[in-house]
Amino acid sequence: MGAGRTELAESLMGLFPERGHGEILLGGAPYVPRDAGQAIRRGLALVGEDRRARGLFPGVSVRANITMSSLRDFCAGGWLLREAPEREAARAQVEALRVKTPDTEFRVEGLSGGNQQKALLGRALLTRPKILILDEPTRGVDPAAKEEIYALIRRLAAGGMGVLLISSETEEVLALAHRVLVMRAGCAAAERRAGDLTTETALALAAGGTPT
Repeated sequence: MGAGRTELAESLMGLFPERGHGEILLGGAPYVPRDAGQAIRRGLALVGEDRRARGLFPGVSVRANITMSSLRDFCAGGWLLREAPEREAARAQVEALRVKTPDTEFRVEGLSGGNQQKALLGRALLTRPKILILDEPTRGVDPAAKEEIYALIRRLAAGGMGVLLISSETEEVLALAHRVLVMRAGCAAAERRAGDLTTETALALAAGGTPT
C-alpha cells in the first residue's frame, strides 16, 4: 500500500490524464487515457478499492448500481431509457454472480459487504470489458464471498479476459496471478512469474531489500 498501485489503475481509466509519462499499448495500438468513458469504450473496466466512497451509489437500487455504466445500451434514440431490458440485465447479473438481495430494487446499502462488491463486479462486467482492473477486490468481504470472487476471477481469465489484480494480500496474488509486478515508490520494482515467487521474496522486493 502506498506504492502507487491505485494511482496506476485509475490512470489507466483516464482519471488522471495529466499525470505520468510513457507509452501504453492496448491491443497492439497506442492508448492515451483521457477519461473513464473513453476507457470503457476501449474495453477497460475498474472495480476500485473503496466501494463505499468511490464505487457504490447509496440511496438507490441494486439495479441502478449495476446498470449505471451501461445505460447507453438501454436507451432508445440516445436518451429514452428502456426499463424492461435494463431490469433484465440487472437481474441476469444478480443471478450470475449470486448477489444475495430480496430483489433488484432493494437499496444497495442494505446488502452485506460481499454482495455490494459482487454488485460492483456486475456493473463492470456489464460493460463487456476486455481488461478488468480489480483493486483490492476482496477487502472487507466475508470468506464465502471471497471464495466466490476468486472463482469468478479464474473463470474470467480462463475465458480470455485480461484481469489486472491489485492486492495487498500476497497469498491472494500468488494464488490467482500468472505474472506478478511488485510496485515500489510508483514504479515496477520487479517482475516475476507467480510460480517463481514466494511471499517472503515478494515482501522483500516491495520493501526494497535483496530477496534471499
